[in-house]
Amino acid sequence: PANTFDGLAQVAVCSAFFGCIAAAMRGLAALCAAAACDVTVDRSSPANTFDGIGGLSGGGATTRLLPDYKEPQRSQILDYLFKPNFGASLHTLKVEIGGDSQSTDGTESSHMHSPDSVDLHTGYEWWLMKEAKQRNPDIKLYGLAWAFPGWVGKGSGSPFKYPNLTAQYLVEWVSGAKKEYGLDIDYLGIWNERSSDSTFVQVLRSALNKAGISGTKIVVKDGGSDICDDLAKDKAYADAVDIIGLHYPNDFQDYSVCHSLGKPIWASEESSSYDDLNGAACWARVMNSHWVINQMTSSIMWNLVGSYYHGTNWYASSMLTAVEPWSGHYEVNPVIWATAHITQFTQIGWKYLANGTGSGELDQGGYYATWVDPATKNFTMNIVKISRDHAQCTRPGLPGFDTKAENVTFNLAANMGDVDTLQVWYSNFEVFDTEAPMFQHSTIKVTNRQFTLDVEVGAFYTVTTVTTGSKGSAGTIPTSSPAFPTPYADDFQGTDESQSPARLTDQIGAFEVHQQADGQRSLQQMVPSLPIGWSDPGSNGPMTLIGMREFQDLEVNISFKLPKPTPPSVMTLAATDKCDNTSFPVDLTDKQCMGLQQAGSASSPEECLAACCQEAACSVWQWQLSSKSCWIGFVKSLDCPTQAAGTYLSGGRHTSAPGTADDAACVASRVDQMWRNGVVLCVNAEGQWNLTTGGPPLQGSSLPAPTPVLSGEAGKVGVEAWHRMSLRTDPGTGDMDVATGSLDGVVLFSNVKVRNLDTGFAAIGSNGWFAVEYRNLTIARSKAGWTPANTCPTAAAGSVLTATPCARNGLIAADQHWELQASYQLLHVPTGLCAQAASGKAVLAKCSAEDKSQLFVNDYTRIRNQVDPLSVATNNDKLVGKKDGTVGVGSILSGFDWNAWAFFPNTGQLRNQYTANTKLGYPLCLSTCAPKEDVFFA
Repeated sequence: PANTFDGLAQVAVCSAFFGCIAAAMRGLAALCAAAACDVTVDRSSPANTFDGIGGLSGGGATTRLLPDYKEPQRSQILDYLFKPNFGASLHTLKVEIGGDSQSTDGTESSHMHSPDSVDLHTGYEWWLMKEAKQRNPDIKLYGLAWAFPGWVGKGSGSPFKYPNLTAQYLVEWVSGAKKEYGLDIDYLGIWNERSSDSTFVQVLRSALNKAGISGTKIVVKDGGSDICDDLAKDKAYADAVDIIGLHYPNDFQDYSVCHSLGKPIWASEESSSYDDLNGAACWARVMNSHWVINQMTSSIMWNLVGSYYHGTNWYASSMLTAVEPWSGHYEVNPVIWATAHITQFTQIGWKYLANGTGSGELDQGGYYATWVDPATKNFTMNIVKISRDHAQCTRPGLPGFDTKAENVTFNLAANMGDVDTLQVWYSNFEVFDTEAPMFQHSTIKVTNRQFTLDVEVGAFYTVTTVTTGSKGSAGTIPTSSPAFPTPYADDFQGTDESQSPARLTDQIGAFEVHQQADGQRSLQQMVPSLPIGWSDPGSNGPMTLIGMREFQDLEVNISFKLPKPTPPSVMTLAATDKCDNTSFPVDLTDKQCMGLQQAGSASSPEECLAACCQEAACSVWQWQLSSKSCWIGFVKSLDCPTQAAGTYLSGGRHTSAPGTADDAACVASRVDQMWRNGVVLCVNAEGQWNLTTGGPPLQGSSLPAPTPVLSGEAGKVGVEAWHRMSLRTDPGTGDMDVATGSLDGVVLFSNVKVRNLDTGFAAIGSNGWFAVEYRNLTIARSKAGWTPANTCPTAAAGSVLTATPCARNGLIAADQHWELQASYQLLHVPTGLCAQAASGKAVLAKCSAEDKSQLFVNDYTRIRNQVDPLSVATNNDKLVGKKDGTVGVGSILSGFDWNAWAFFPNTGQLRNQYTANTKLGYPLCLSTCAPKEDVFFA
């Protein structure tokens, strides 16, 4: 035991060097081996306070489909997440503070779309926090913004330029949680994975205190460890901060500066890994290694519940997956039980035992950690041993290491209490050919204050004095029905005020149901101007989607009403604010913006700037030095061409475009998450319509227009009048499909050719930040494209794999139906056989996880969200394919067209593209249909 402690001391001394850390850890193992590696557990000097294990809803829209579940399944899901001693039994719930902007899987509505309105009934995070508190009154709540409405920055694009505004915005959310829902927010972050700011954090701390919310602790910066350098140089900044929140911390990095601050260090976002055995192994490892190696006292998993469509980002990177509100099906995944190994047997406020006194690294790889209850003699131990092949989270990378099974003897000091029997809970995340043991309960005898465990590779043990743990069960879960049900219809009249209709998922902008002057409810786009975004705040126009990524042949109908053009808006200056260069944060010196109007009354650069300040629509002031003339006005893009030096003095700011006849409402089919691909029909107030490949760029965006298919003019549509628009896509011939569109029952075009490679969601949207209204959305199947695909003869062992055109519309074709196993095997579901590399071919064979030629190693998370290589474990050869349908392994298949695949879980398809790839044409899927000929393997 003394040597174990000394080994970890070596790590602390040389922790600035990655290689030195790795060497020290290897040295630690050697020291442990020399001492027979008995582990002493001694609570005489407890270490840091444990701050709990949590889950994160948001970042963004990750819980979107959960409120759409009916009872009892919705409550069952919530029980698995929050109910003590039942499932994950979380200590902390972290939620997104909606900011009206895309934040990973969608947009979450802000509580303040504008500075003069507060709506505490938007979104679902309030509801989720209430449900969590009802189940566990002790759960801690943590809020964090990914994005902000544009008004807090007054067009500057920064939430910190006007710190009082942004602080008040966050205080409204924290105080609103208490006032409206009785919820105390325990922790508050700043801006997810973006910058922080000393002045702002100090202003926020002061604003919280003045509002009587001094108990809410501030976490910075929910990102990288560089924040520690900033705090170390700025005492006032550090004094305003309570907790250091790091995302995806690398255990083999130097955090000495962070530790020098004397504040708790958390992994405040962690995992992002798919929810199978590999995701559970990743999570089990980091929950323990973060303490053992870097003394981090809390880990929070992104994300809490994967309740968002496949085809949006990071599918099912979650504790629990719930994506079928129509069937009621959900999946209680191994990650739930990995979480329970800690949460059911500890509480916030318990103490960790330091390395060498109850925590540390195992001789043959793996970690152990101990928590003790300071108020009683209760204690809990974790022992986890994961191999390098399955320990990897999505991020960060891991160094190489070895793990082997071993017997470990634990010696309990007298101060651990008189214990003769301990509770044992056991899982193993690396059992593949049989059902993996998951959170199994037993007991173990303690003899002479000693017990021994056989710790196999993949094992996760909890050994504890706590007797209240249980593996909860809500009974039989409804059978999965992954295809989105059609036909679909919603008039939005049954949706609660300020909420989104069932199953619609906003991607750009925020769409809420509100009652209108005629007494009916409409779905209305609520974002009035460009948000301060986290990712893409709006390159294309606002859009909300529904359905599944495999859809192709649909008829989508929607009623819409364009609003009366409103006076153009800008984030206007308060009366107390000066109008100066800071009002125009974009430096356009010596750039010439076109389309401006001369302001003849201005006789100096200062007067020119002031003239622009007075115009709400003015985004650019421009003083021409040679003529001493002033030009002001609105431009769609501030990317203006550069002129010779000394030509112009000029500045710009982001404003909303004036409402014009160009305002258009849109309906779409086959779109991807940000409608960069798909078939889109838009109609403006003048009756001009456009059929395009991809959605419309946001008004004012510098993006090029989408690929035009056809355009024309209907009768004048006007504003404040209801119209009905329809778009239908159907199968065609060759490499083209066809589309038909109508307006108010009048056909605009019929059977116009569109490319056939687009697959995706139905959607409605617009091209700008205006309050377009929608009613009566219907989605129906087209007449063609819905016949089950022709199947080839049933495959058998030895069948050669090929690539065939992917079945349409979410239909499952037997020859294309696969499961990606956590072992990295490709299981053909109908036959129960697995893919195997054999002499350059891929064939079916009897499944064996021990056969490395059956292990097609991949990034088990990303392959569901992008194309990713499938590499055979024996030699790293990739599974490749050609457009003629030939599939092979490695270089034997010369001139291959692709070497990466994307998995579509709703249909079990392994596709050669995730989004439309014009070089590959119509998507091809891995198939068991026999090849036409074997010329490539002659």
